[in-house]
Amino acid sequence: MATKEKRIFSQLKTEIDAIVLTNASEPNLDLSFFYATGIVNGLFEDCVAIVTRRGVEVLSSELEELSARLAGAKTTVFQTRKERDETLAKRLKGYERIGINSRELTHANYQFIRKCAKGARLKDVSEAIGKARMIKDAQEISRIKKACDITCRTAEEIPELVREGQMETEAAAELNYRMMKLGAAGPSFATNASFGPGTAEPHYVPASRRLKKGQLALFDFGASYKRYAADLTRTFVCSRASAKQKEMYDVVLRAQLAAIDAIHDGVRGKKVDQAARRIIDGSRFKGKFIHSTGHGLGLSVHDPGSISSARDMTLREGMVLTVEPGVYERNFGGVRIEDDILVTKKGCRILTSAPKEFLVI
Repeated sequence: MATKEKRIFSQLKTEIDAIVLTNASEPNLDLSFFYATGIVNGLFEDCVAIVTRRGVEVLSSELEELSARLAGAKTTVFQTRKERDETLAKRLKGYERIGINSRELTHANYQFIRKCAKGARLKDVSEAIGKARMIKDAQEISRIKKACDITCRTAEEIPELVREGQMETEAAAELNYRMMKLGAAGPSFATNASFGPGTAEPHYVPASRRLKKGQLALFDFGASYKRYAADLTRTFVCSRASAKQKEMYDVVLRAQLAAIDAIHDGVRGKKVDQAARRIIDGSRFKGKFIHSTGHGLGLSVHDPGSISSARDMTLREGMVLTVEPGVYERNFGGVRIEDDILVTKKGCRILTSAPKEFLVI
């Protein structure tokens, strides 16, 4: 099995001597630092990973030393920032081309790396890192599947956990609690529990709105397991669904199933997106599907990769992505159905198993 550093270097278009990955203060952490090092615990603020073809070395503060060593990472501990800077400068001595991950790098850390590199050329290698992260290995898939299992077990309990009169924030808290009780480290992103008109906002933030009879209830959430994310959306209705709500749900479900059916190794993401969009735009809800059909999933809930009409990416075996068409109508509500899939040679494997019937709360 290829190591993470070999995967990254295999994607490079230009010759690079070493790649430096460094974190700022949380939440400005470079997830590729954790990808390259395999570290599961800790924040590693102000710490550094030096990635070469031969391996990875972590420059760690004493605070994070144990987390680094338990992960099996080659570790050098520094006491002060001055000592860290001197150590990095020593490691980079003689190198002419240093790779940086500009997509997750603060300006202050760019200046720090430039100072330590002492005249070496800094080259942005974020595209190569992103391509490496798109293809998951067996361990990554196992962790994502565990996160999906926890998420789906929680989703199955929504009709019992959520009730008429409950606030959105209460419902979100119940989901977070249940996921952690089942073994999650926490939610993989801020849980979205939205009721009624709030379901028309794709990235809604739970508030004090209470669930009423006849309202749609949308839950977009996921568990985090050993740093890997799940991302699931299910839409319910309180008490009884109207004819329009049923039609909206049916259209979205058919669109999602069409997109899933179109996925296989080598297919263009634009074609998968069109499979879903064709069904929605052929209904009374034309123009109300306002985002892409899916995105990459891994260390981040929005990992590199997408299924979009705007980016015609080729899907490859080993990629993990979401498939999540939706329809949104202001002052009425929205429906989104989202699953996580693993691209296979001839199709895809659905990693999320929660029911997709239009269930009543």
